[in-house]
Parts: sequence; structure tokens; C-alpha cells
Amino acid sequence: MAPETCIDMQMVSLVCHVLNREDLERFRRDIYCVPPEILIRMFQTYGTNYLDKKTKMPYLVSQLKDQHYLELLDKEKLRRHSFLFAPVLHASHWWLYVLDVHNKEFYVVDSVYGTNTNLIRNKLHRFACNVLNQLRVWAGAQSLLKKQTISLQLRFVDVPTQQNPTDCGVYVMKWMQLIEDQLDQFRKDIVEKVIMSMENTLNVEAIKQASNMTLEAITESRERMGRKPTPSATLKSPFVQVSTAELEKKH
Repeated sequence: MAPETCIDMQMVSLVCHVLNREDLERFRRDIYCVPPEILIRMFQTYGTNYLDKKTKMPYLVSQLKDQHYLELLDKEKLRRHSFLFAPVLHASHWWLYVLDVHNKEFYVVDSVYGTNTNLIRNKLHRFACNVLNQLRVWAGAQSLLKKQTISLQLRFVDVPTQQNPTDCGVYVMKWMQLIEDQLDQFRKDIVEKVIMSMENTLNVEAIKQASNMTLEAITESRERMGRKPTPSATLKSPFVQVSTAELEKKH
């Protein structure tokens, strides 16, 4: 995790494990993080040549030699959760897949390529979609794909671009975490920034008509009036522009 170093597979896998196991409402109810090992192994083994010459369909996860990775998966969450988050490392670059089960949509979240695409990467994306669908079927869910198709329509999320060649893994871990960030605290931080601003001309009585959360933020800000305010870690983060609205909106 040192600055200007690449994030390895074990670290991202650990983050997936922590998010899946902690008592976080959205992950408990809707989201399951698929550890990166399976997609990475499938990409390493087959890459863009993933169509079986005999069947003309993508190779199966069951054909992987590293079957012990399947034993680490939570079948119940794979089967019933609405979203699958699947980070992947390929050609020294991390990006994130999001499978929207209910809307049958497949998203690519990439801090380098963004909404740009090419034939080779699209082949990898389609293969990843098929692999995630295979995992759900293996867990007992119904297939999202028709027999004549190998993937859902690809959708590319417009996200901030990383400013160096090493932060892709950090972006991926942050995206997975942001869905469960404490938005109430973030809202308080915003209110605090406004209240403490020298340019603030709002009437305090008008502000008091806001929500209880806002009133609490005002009280906390007044108590700190005697010292110079410092920006919160949340507001300084380059990732605060990222939200899940794009992932959850219906098309």
C-alpha cells in the first residue's frame, strides 16, 4: 500500500473478503464481491481466445485447474444478491466489473480507459460477463444469458482518470468501498465546510429549519470555531466524485 506501488492480488482479495464478511447493510442485502482470483486465472489461461473450438462457447470455470478458489465463494450470496462486484488484474492493470442482476446489465469501471474501448478489451469484458454468469448458475441461480449469446450489453461508467500508472488497484478498492461509505458523515462534512466558510451569508435561523443531521453538524462546527478548520479526509479524497447512481440507474 506504499505510495507509487502497485496493489497485488492478495490485497484486493482481502478487501473483498472484509467487505463480504463485515456487517455492512448494502453488502449484506444486495452486493457480493467476487474475489479476483477466478477471473484472473481465466484471463491468464484463455485471454481473448476463450471460445472452445468444439462448442463455439466460452470455456467453463469448471475446467480451471485451480478449483479450490470456487470453495471460497459464498453460494447463497452469489445466487440471491442483486449486484456482483468483480475486480480483475490483467496486463498489470486493475479494473472493476459490476453485474446488475435485476436489470441484466454489465458495467465496466476503469480508471485508465474510462468509456474508451477496443476490440481486444471488449473480448475480455464479454468473457468476464460469461464467467460471472457461470458462477451464478453454479451457485443455483438462473442464467442471465440466452444460449445464443455469450454476454450482456457492455456499459462503461465515466469515472475520474488516475493520475499515475500505479493507482488503479487503489481506485478499484475505493469504488468497492464507496457504496457503503458513511454518507451521513459526508453530508455533515459538507455542511461544516459551508458553515465555517467566510463567504457564508446564510441566516442561522434559516439553517435551523433543516434536518436534525444538519443541526448536529452546526453544533459540532460551532464548538470548533476557536480553531482553524481543516478539510475532512472525505472531501480531500479524489474519489468522492464516484457514485453508484450510474450503476443503479435503469435504462
